[in-house]
Amino acid sequence: MIPWLRNISIRLWLTLMVAVPACFYFLPWFSQLSSRPWQAGFFIGLTGVCFGVISALMHLAGVRMIQKRIHEAKVWEQAGIPARAEKKYLQAVRIYDSFLPSPVRSKKLTLLMTRSLARFALTFDRKSDAFRQAVWVYLSLEPHDDALAALWLEQLAKDDEVTTRDQALLTRLAQTHHRNSGLVPLLARVFLDTGRMDFIARQVYAKVMEDPDLKIDFQQDIQRLTGTPFRKKAVYSDEAIREASGKQAISGKTIRPSVPVAGILEKIRQAGRNLRYRVAGAGWAAIPFINPHDGSGRPIQARWRFYLKAGIIGALCAGALMFIFYPVFFVDEPEPVEKTKTVIEERVPKPFTIQVAAYLKENHARQFVVNLTQKGVDARIKTTTGGGNTWYLIQVSEFEDRQMAAAYGNHLISENIIEEFFVSNKD
Repeated sequence: MIPWLRNISIRLWLTLMVAVPACFYFLPWFSQLSSRPWQAGFFIGLTGVCFGVISALMHLAGVRMIQKRIHEAKVWEQAGIPARAEKKYLQAVRIYDSFLPSPVRSKKLTLLMTRSLARFALTFDRKSDAFRQAVWVYLSLEPHDDALAALWLEQLAKDDEVTTRDQALLTRLAQTHHRNSGLVPLLARVFLDTGRMDFIARQVYAKVMEDPDLKIDFQQDIQRLTGTPFRKKAVYSDEAIREASGKQAISGKTIRPSVPVAGILEKIRQAGRNLRYRVAGAGWAAIPFINPHDGSGRPIQARWRFYLKAGIIGALCAGALMFIFYPVFFVDEPEPVEKTKTVIEERVPKPFTIQVAAYLKENHARQFVVNLTQKGVDARIKTTTGGGNTWYLIQVSEFEDRQMAAAYGNHLISENIIEEFFVSNKD
Protein backbone atom coordinates (compact mmCIF):
# COMPACT_ATOMS: atom_id res chain seq x y z
CA MET A 1 0.00 0.00 0.00
CA ILE A 2 2.91 2.34 0.71
CA PRO A 3 4.12 2.27 -2.94
CA TRP A 4 0.59 3.07 -4.12
CA LEU A 5 0.33 6.04 -1.74
CA ARG A 6 3.81 7.19 -2.76
CA ASN A 7 2.99 7.08 -6.48
CA ILE A 8 -0.40 8.77 -6.11
CA SER A 9 0.89 11.49 -3.75
CA ILE A 10 3.83 12.39 -6.00
CA ARG A 11 1.59 12.54 -9.07
CA LEU A 12 -0.98 14.68 -7.25
CA TRP A 13 1.74 17.01 -5.99
CA LEU A 14 3.17 17.49 -9.49
CA THR A 15 -0.35 17.93 -10.87
CA LEU A 16 -1.10 20.69 -8.38
CA MET A 17 2.22 22.36 -9.16
CA VAL A 18 1.15 22.57 -12.81
CA ALA A 19 -2.64 22.89 -12.62
CA VAL A 20 -2.90 25.64 -9.98
CA PRO A 21 -0.70 28.17 -11.87
CA ALA A 22 -2.54 27.27 -15.07
CA CYS A 23 -5.89 27.93 -13.36
CA PHE A 24 -4.67 31.35 -12.19
CA TYR A 25 -3.48 32.07 -15.74
CA PHE A 26 -6.94 31.29 -17.16
CA LEU A 27 -8.74 32.99 -14.25
CA PRO A 28 -9.68 36.17 -16.18
CA TRP A 29 -11.20 34.06 -18.95
CA PHE A 30 -13.31 31.58 -17.00
CA SER A 31 -14.43 34.25 -14.51
CA GLN A 32 -16.62 35.49 -17.36
CA LEU A 33 -18.49 32.17 -17.48
CA SER A 34 -22.10 32.57 -16.46
CA SER A 35 -22.47 29.67 -14.00
CA ARG A 36 -20.34 27.98 -11.39
CA PRO A 37 -20.80 24.44 -12.78
CA TRP A 38 -18.94 25.52 -15.89
CA GLN A 39 -16.15 27.00 -13.79
CA ALA A 40 -15.90 23.85 -11.67
CA GLY A 41 -15.93 21.70 -14.79
CA PHE A 42 -13.06 23.71 -16.23
CA PHE A 43 -11.04 23.31 -13.00
CA ILE A 44 -11.67 19.57 -12.81
CA GLY A 45 -11.02 19.02 -16.50
CA LEU A 46 -7.74 20.93 -16.44
CA THR A 47 -6.59 19.07 -13.32
CA GLY A 48 -7.52 15.72 -14.84
CA VAL A 49 -5.66 16.48 -18.06
CA CYS A 50 -2.55 17.53 -16.13
CA PHE A 51 -2.71 14.40 -13.97
CA GLY A 52 -3.05 12.13 -17.01
CA VAL A 53 -0.24 13.79 -18.95
CA ILE A 54 2.14 13.79 -15.96
CA SER A 55 1.35 10.15 -15.14
CA ALA A 56 1.87 9.07 -18.74
CA LEU A 57 5.18 10.92 -19.05
CA MET A 58 6.48 9.51 -15.76
CA HIS A 59 5.46 5.98 -16.69
CA LEU A 60 7.03 6.31 -20.14
CA ALA A 61 10.27 7.61 -18.62
CA GLY A 62 10.34 4.71 -16.15
CA VAL A 63 9.75 2.12 -18.88
CA ARG A 64 12.49 3.59 -21.07
CA MET A 65 14.97 3.60 -18.17
CA ILE A 66 14.12 -0.01 -17.29
CA GLN A 67 14.50 -1.14 -20.91
CA LYS A 68 17.87 0.59 -21.13
CA ARG A 69 19.18 -1.09 -17.95
CA ILE A 70 17.97 -4.51 -19.10
CA HIS A 71 19.61 -4.07 -22.50
CA GLU A 72 22.91 -3.09 -20.86
CA ALA A 73 22.65 -6.05 -18.49
CA LYS A 74 22.18 -8.46 -21.40
CA VAL A 75 25.25 -7.00 -23.10
CA TRP A 76 27.36 -7.64 -19.98
CA GLU A 77 25.78 -11.07 -19.64
CA GLN A 78 26.75 -11.99 -23.20
CA ALA A 79 30.25 -10.64 -22.57
CA GLY A 80 30.64 -13.11 -19.70
CA ILE A 81 30.71 -10.55 -16.87
CA PRO A 82 27.69 -11.51 -14.69
CA ALA A 83 28.69 -9.21 -11.80
CA ARG A 84 28.13 -6.09 -13.88
CA ALA A 85 25.01 -7.57 -15.41
CA GLU A 86 23.63 -8.16 -11.91
CA LYS A 87 24.22 -4.50 -11.01
CA LYS A 88 22.27 -3.38 -14.08
CA TYR A 89 19.41 -5.75 -13.28
CA LEU A 90 19.25 -4.48 -9.70
CA GLN A 91 19.18 -0.90 -11.01
CA ALA A 92 16.23 -1.88 -13.19
CA VAL A 93 14.50 -3.35 -10.12
CA ARG A 94 15.03 -0.12 -8.16
CA ILE A 95 13.53 1.91 -11.00
CA TYR A 96 10.65 -0.58 -11.21
CA ASP A 97 9.94 -0.06 -7.50
CA SER A 98 10.29 3.75 -7.73
CA PHE A 99 7.56 6.34 -8.26
CA LEU A 100 8.18 6.55 -12.02
CA PRO A 101 6.25 3.51 -13.33
CA SER A 102 2.51 3.62 -12.90
CA PRO A 103 1.07 1.65 -9.94
CA VAL A 104 -1.17 -0.19 -12.41
CA ARG A 105 1.72 -1.59 -14.38
CA SER A 106 1.14 -3.25 -17.71
CA LYS A 107 1.59 -6.98 -18.15
CA LYS A 108 4.15 -6.36 -20.88
CA LEU A 109 6.44 -4.45 -18.50
CA THR A 110 5.99 -7.05 -15.78
CA LEU A 111 6.86 -9.91 -18.12
CA LEU A 112 9.86 -8.01 -19.46
CA MET A 113 11.25 -7.49 -15.97
CA THR A 114 10.51 -10.92 -14.53
CA ARG A 115 11.57 -12.86 -17.65
CA SER A 116 14.94 -11.11 -17.82
CA LEU A 117 15.60 -11.47 -14.09
CA ALA A 118 14.44 -15.09 -14.00
CA ARG A 119 16.64 -16.13 -16.91
CA PHE A 120 19.66 -14.43 -15.38
CA ALA A 121 19.00 -15.84 -11.90
CA LEU A 122 18.51 -19.42 -13.10
CA THR A 123 21.43 -19.29 -15.52
CA PHE A 124 23.97 -17.84 -13.09
CA ASP A 125 22.44 -19.26 -9.88
CA ARG A 126 21.59 -15.93 -8.22
CA LYS A 127 19.54 -16.38 -5.03
CA SER A 128 18.93 -12.86 -3.75
CA ASP A 129 15.37 -11.91 -2.82
CA ALA A 130 14.78 -9.80 -5.92
CA PHE A 131 15.82 -12.59 -8.28
CA ARG A 132 13.97 -15.34 -6.36
CA GLN A 133 10.76 -13.33 -6.37
CA ALA A 134 11.19 -12.56 -10.06
CA VAL A 135 11.43 -16.30 -10.78
CA TRP A 136 8.31 -17.02 -8.73
CA VAL A 137 6.26 -14.33 -10.42
CA TYR A 138 7.39 -15.08 -13.96
CA LEU A 139 6.72 -18.83 -13.69
CA SER A 140 3.34 -18.05 -12.09
CA LEU A 141 2.40 -15.85 -15.04
CA GLU A 142 4.06 -18.01 -17.71
CA PRO A 143 4.06 -21.62 -16.43
CA HIS A 144 4.32 -22.92 -20.01
CA ASP A 145 7.93 -21.76 -20.32
CA ASP A 146 9.46 -25.26 -20.29
CA ALA A 147 13.09 -24.13 -20.36
CA LEU A 148 12.93 -21.89 -17.29
CA ALA A 149 10.65 -24.31 -15.47
CA ALA A 150 13.22 -27.08 -15.96
CA LEU A 151 16.04 -24.84 -14.72
CA TRP A 152 14.05 -23.86 -11.65
CA LEU A 153 13.16 -27.49 -10.82
CA GLU A 154 16.80 -28.52 -11.16
CA GLN A 155 17.82 -25.71 -8.82
CA LEU A 156 15.04 -26.57 -6.36
CA ALA A 157 16.16 -30.21 -6.28
CA LYS A 158 19.60 -29.05 -5.13
CA ASP A 159 18.32 -26.73 -2.39
CA ASP A 160 18.11 -27.84 1.22
CA GLU A 161 14.88 -25.93 1.89
CA VAL A 162 11.56 -25.69 0.10
CA THR A 163 9.36 -22.79 1.18
CA THR A 164 5.58 -22.73 1.06
CA ARG A 165 5.90 -20.29 -1.80
CA ASP A 166 8.02 -22.84 -3.66
CA GLN A 167 5.39 -25.46 -2.92
CA ALA A 168 2.64 -23.29 -4.41
CA LEU A 169 4.65 -22.66 -7.57
CA LEU A 170 5.58 -26.34 -7.74
CA THR A 171 1.89 -27.25 -7.63
CA ARG A 172 1.11 -24.83 -10.44
CA LEU A 173 3.89 -26.22 -12.62
CA ALA A 174 2.71 -29.75 -11.91
CA GLN A 175 -0.82 -28.85 -12.99
CA THR A 176 0.56 -27.45 -16.23
CA HIS A 177 3.23 -30.04 -17.04
CA HIS A 178 1.96 -33.30 -15.50
CA ARG A 179 1.89 -34.78 -19.02
CA ASN A 180 5.24 -33.32 -20.08
CA SER A 181 7.68 -36.22 -20.25
CA GLY A 182 10.64 -33.87 -19.98
CA LEU A 183 9.56 -32.18 -16.73
CA VAL A 184 7.73 -35.04 -15.02
CA PRO A 185 10.95 -36.66 -13.67
CA LEU A 186 12.07 -33.36 -12.17
CA LEU A 187 8.65 -32.79 -10.62
CA ALA A 188 8.55 -36.32 -9.24
CA ARG A 189 11.99 -36.02 -7.67
CA VAL A 190 11.08 -32.79 -5.84
CA PHE A 191 7.72 -34.22 -4.73
CA LEU A 192 9.41 -37.30 -3.34
CA ASP A 193 12.04 -35.25 -1.51
CA THR A 194 9.36 -33.13 0.16
CA GLY A 195 7.03 -36.06 0.91
CA ARG A 196 4.12 -34.81 -1.17
CA MET A 197 1.17 -37.25 -1.46
CA ASP A 198 -1.60 -34.90 -2.57
CA PHE A 199 -3.68 -35.32 -5.72
CA ILE A 200 -1.29 -33.41 -7.99
CA ALA A 201 1.72 -35.34 -6.70
CA ARG A 202 0.00 -38.68 -7.29
CA GLN A 203 -0.82 -37.63 -10.84
CA VAL A 204 2.90 -37.03 -11.40
CA TYR A 205 3.80 -40.36 -9.78
CA ALA A 206 1.32 -42.16 -12.01
CA LYS A 207 2.77 -40.51 -15.10
CA VAL A 208 6.27 -41.59 -14.03
CA MET A 209 5.14 -45.18 -13.52
CA GLU A 210 3.77 -45.28 -17.08
CA ASP A 211 7.29 -44.87 -18.46
CA PRO A 212 9.28 -48.13 -18.19
CA ASP A 213 12.62 -46.34 -17.99
CA LEU A 214 11.50 -43.94 -15.27
CA LYS A 215 9.68 -46.67 -13.37
CA ILE A 216 12.97 -48.39 -12.62
CA ASP A 217 14.38 -45.25 -10.95
CA PHE A 218 11.28 -44.07 -9.06
CA GLN A 219 9.19 -47.16 -8.20
CA GLN A 220 10.96 -48.01 -4.96
CA ASP A 221 10.87 -44.43 -3.63
CA ILE A 222 7.20 -44.00 -4.54
CA GLN A 223 6.21 -47.29 -2.88
CA ARG A 224 8.16 -46.35 0.24
CA LEU A 225 6.37 -42.97 0.45
CA THR A 226 2.84 -44.15 -0.32
CA GLY A 227 3.09 -47.46 1.50
CA THR A 228 1.46 -49.42 -1.33
CA PRO A 229 2.99 -50.88 -4.49
CA PHE A 230 1.85 -49.51 -7.82
CA ARG A 231 -0.09 -52.24 -9.56
CA LYS A 232 -2.04 -49.92 -11.83
CA LYS A 233 -0.97 -47.12 -14.09
CA ALA A 234 -2.87 -44.36 -12.28
CA VAL A 235 -3.34 -43.90 -8.57
CA TYR A 236 -5.34 -40.84 -7.51
CA SER A 237 -6.04 -39.40 -4.11
CA ASP A 238 -7.64 -36.20 -2.96
CA GLU A 239 -5.54 -35.81 0.17
CA ALA A 240 -4.67 -32.25 1.02
CA ILE A 241 -1.15 -30.98 0.56
CA ARG A 242 0.86 -31.56 3.70
CA GLU A 243 2.62 -28.38 4.73
CA ALA A 244 4.74 -28.01 7.79
CA SER A 245 3.90 -25.24 10.26
CA GLY A 246 7.57 -25.13 11.24
CA LYS A 247 10.80 -26.75 10.12
CA GLN A 248 10.65 -30.54 9.91
CA ALA A 249 12.83 -32.99 8.01
CA ILE A 250 11.11 -35.09 5.32
CA SER A 251 13.34 -37.25 3.17
CA GLY A 252 16.27 -34.93 3.57
CA LYS A 253 14.30 -31.77 2.68
CA THR A 254 13.07 -28.99 4.95
CA ILE A 255 9.73 -27.30 4.27
CA ARG A 256 9.82 -23.77 5.66
CA PRO A 257 6.91 -21.33 5.52
CA SER A 258 7.82 -18.14 3.64
CA VAL A 259 5.91 -15.92 6.09
CA PRO A 260 5.20 -17.35 9.58
CA VAL A 261 1.57 -16.90 10.55
CA ALA A 262 -0.53 -18.38 13.32
CA GLY A 263 -4.07 -18.90 14.38
CA ILE A 264 -6.88 -17.78 12.17
CA LEU A 265 -4.61 -16.28 9.51
CA GLU A 266 -3.00 -19.69 8.95
CA LYS A 267 -6.43 -21.28 8.62
CA ILE A 268 -7.47 -18.69 6.06
CA ARG A 269 -4.32 -19.28 4.01
CA GLN A 270 -4.78 -23.06 4.14
CA ALA A 271 -8.39 -22.74 3.02
CA GLY A 272 -7.30 -20.45 0.23
CA ARG A 273 -4.70 -22.94 -0.97
CA ASN A 274 -7.22 -25.78 -0.99
CA LEU A 275 -9.64 -23.72 -3.04
CA ARG A 276 -6.81 -22.75 -5.42
CA TYR A 277 -5.64 -19.25 -6.08
CA ARG A 278 -6.55 -17.43 -9.19
CA VAL A 279 -3.68 -16.40 -11.43
CA ALA A 280 -2.52 -12.88 -10.70
CA GLY A 281 -3.07 -10.22 -13.34
CA ALA A 282 -0.42 -7.82 -14.52
CA GLY A 283 -1.36 -5.23 -11.96
CA TRP A 284 -0.86 -7.69 -9.07
CA ALA A 285 2.17 -9.43 -10.52
CA ALA A 286 3.96 -6.11 -10.42
CA ILE A 287 4.08 -6.21 -6.62
CA PRO A 288 6.45 -9.12 -6.00
CA PHE A 289 9.53 -7.01 -5.31
CA ILE A 290 7.80 -5.06 -2.58
CA ASN A 291 4.94 -7.23 -1.32
CA PRO A 292 5.61 -10.76 -0.07
CA HIS A 293 2.85 -12.80 -1.64
CA ASP A 294 3.07 -16.28 -2.93
CA GLY A 295 3.34 -15.59 -6.66
CA SER A 296 1.01 -18.45 -7.60
CA GLY A 297 -2.02 -16.23 -7.68
CA ARG A 298 -3.98 -13.61 -5.87
CA PRO A 299 -4.80 -14.60 -2.28
CA ILE A 300 -8.29 -14.18 -0.93
CA GLN A 301 -7.18 -11.63 1.65
CA ALA A 302 -5.52 -9.62 -1.13
CA ARG A 303 -8.99 -8.48 -2.15
CA TRP A 304 -9.45 -6.81 1.20
CA ARG A 305 -6.01 -5.21 0.91
CA PHE A 306 -7.06 -3.89 -2.49
CA TYR A 307 -10.30 -2.46 -1.07
CA LEU A 308 -8.31 -0.80 1.73
CA LYS A 309 -5.84 0.72 -0.72
CA ALA A 310 -8.61 1.94 -2.99
CA GLY A 311 -10.48 3.48 -0.05
CA ILE A 312 -7.47 5.34 1.33
CA ILE A 313 -6.38 6.60 -2.09
CA GLY A 314 -9.93 7.64 -2.92
CA ALA A 315 -10.24 9.55 0.35
CA LEU A 316 -6.95 11.34 -0.28
CA CYS A 317 -8.00 12.28 -3.82
CA ALA A 318 -11.40 13.49 -2.61
CA GLY A 319 -9.77 15.59 0.11
CA ALA A 320 -7.33 17.13 -2.36
CA LEU A 321 -10.12 17.96 -4.81
CA MET A 322 -12.27 19.49 -2.06
CA PHE A 323 -9.32 21.58 -0.90
CA ILE A 324 -8.77 22.85 -4.44
CA PHE A 325 -12.36 23.42 -5.52
CA TYR A 326 -13.94 24.46 -2.21
CA PRO A 327 -13.96 28.17 -3.16
CA VAL A 328 -15.72 27.36 -6.42
CA PHE A 329 -18.65 25.53 -4.80
CA PHE A 330 -19.10 27.04 -1.34
CA VAL A 331 -17.79 30.61 -1.33
CA ASP A 332 -20.53 33.15 -2.10
CA GLU A 333 -19.98 35.63 -4.85
CA PRO A 334 -19.51 39.21 -3.61
CA GLU A 335 -22.45 41.54 -4.16
CA PRO A 336 -21.90 43.95 -7.03
CA VAL A 337 -20.98 47.47 -5.95
CA GLU A 338 -22.97 50.24 -7.55
CA LYS A 339 -20.79 52.57 -9.51
CA THR A 340 -21.39 56.28 -8.86
CA LYS A 341 -20.75 58.74 -11.61
CA THR A 342 -18.42 61.55 -10.63
CA VAL A 343 -18.59 64.76 -12.58
CA ILE A 344 -15.17 66.13 -13.26
CA GLU A 345 -15.16 69.89 -13.49
CA GLU A 346 -13.00 71.18 -16.25
CA ARG A 347 -10.90 74.03 -15.04
CA VAL A 348 -9.83 76.68 -17.54
CA PRO A 349 -6.10 77.40 -17.12
CA LYS A 350 -6.55 81.18 -17.72
CA PRO A 351 -10.14 82.15 -16.97
CA PHE A 352 -9.80 85.98 -16.92
CA THR A 353 -9.44 88.63 -19.61
CA ILE A 354 -9.88 92.40 -19.95
CA GLN A 355 -12.57 94.02 -22.05
CA VAL A 356 -11.49 97.31 -23.63
CA ALA A 357 -14.34 98.29 -26.00
CA ALA A 358 -17.82 97.37 -27.30
CA TYR A 359 -19.29 98.13 -30.78
CA LEU A 360 -22.68 97.75 -32.43
CA LYS A 361 -21.13 97.30 -35.87
CA GLU A 362 -18.85 94.44 -36.66
CA ASN A 363 -16.62 96.38 -39.08
CA HIS A 364 -15.79 98.93 -36.37
CA ALA A 365 -14.88 96.13 -34.01
CA ARG A 366 -12.67 94.46 -36.61
CA GLN A 367 -10.86 97.71 -37.35
CA PHE A 368 -10.12 98.23 -33.66
CA VAL A 369 -8.78 94.67 -33.35
CA VAL A 370 -6.48 95.32 -36.32
CA ASN A 371 -5.12 98.45 -34.64
CA LEU A 372 -4.45 96.58 -31.38
CA THR A 373 -2.77 93.73 -33.21
CA GLN A 374 -0.45 96.15 -34.99
CA LYS A 375 0.61 97.44 -31.57
CA GLY A 376 1.45 93.90 -30.35
CA VAL A 377 -1.70 93.32 -28.33
CA ASP A 378 -3.51 89.95 -28.49
CA ALA A 379 -7.12 90.97 -29.11
CA ARG A 380 -10.22 89.13 -30.26
CA ILE A 381 -13.94 89.70 -30.83
CA LYS A 382 -16.66 88.14 -28.71
CA THR A 383 -20.30 88.46 -29.82
CA THR A 384 -23.13 88.83 -27.31
CA THR A 385 -26.68 90.21 -27.17
CA GLY A 386 -28.21 92.79 -24.88
CA GLY A 387 -30.96 95.43 -25.02
CA GLY A 388 -32.24 94.05 -28.29
CA ASN A 389 -28.91 94.64 -30.04
CA THR A 390 -25.89 92.57 -30.97
CA TRP A 391 -22.71 93.74 -29.34
CA TYR A 392 -19.16 93.06 -30.51
CA LEU A 393 -16.93 93.00 -27.46
CA ILE A 394 -13.16 93.50 -27.75
CA GLN A 395 -11.22 91.30 -25.28
CA VAL A 396 -7.48 91.41 -24.77
CA SER A 397 -5.25 88.49 -23.72
CA GLU A 398 -5.87 85.82 -20.98
CA PHE A 399 -4.84 85.75 -17.31
CA GLU A 400 -4.76 83.31 -14.40
CA ASP A 401 -6.14 85.77 -11.83
CA ARG A 402 -7.72 89.22 -11.63
CA GLN A 403 -4.62 90.98 -10.30
CA MET A 404 -2.59 90.06 -13.34
CA ALA A 405 -5.42 91.17 -15.65
CA ALA A 406 -5.77 94.54 -13.90
CA ALA A 407 -2.01 95.15 -13.97
CA TYR A 408 -1.90 94.46 -17.71
CA GLY A 409 -4.84 96.80 -18.35
CA ASN A 410 -3.16 99.62 -16.43
CA HIS A 411 -0.02 99.01 -18.46
CA LEU A 412 -1.97 99.43 -21.74
CA ILE A 413 -3.51 102.69 -20.47
CA SER A 414 -0.08 104.02 -19.53
CA GLU A 415 1.09 103.27 -23.06
CA ASN A 416 -1.95 105.16 -24.50
CA ILE A 417 -3.08 102.03 -26.33
CA ILE A 418 -6.52 101.90 -24.69
CA GLU A 419 -8.54 104.43 -22.74
CA GLU A 420 -10.36 102.20 -20.28
CA PHE A 421 -10.96 98.51 -19.42
CA PHE A 422 -12.50 96.21 -16.88
CA VAL A 423 -11.67 92.63 -15.89
CA SER A 424 -14.20 89.95 -16.85
CA ASN A 425 -14.43 86.20 -17.31
CA LYS A 426 -13.15 84.88 -20.58
CA ASP A 427 -16.31 82.94 -21.45
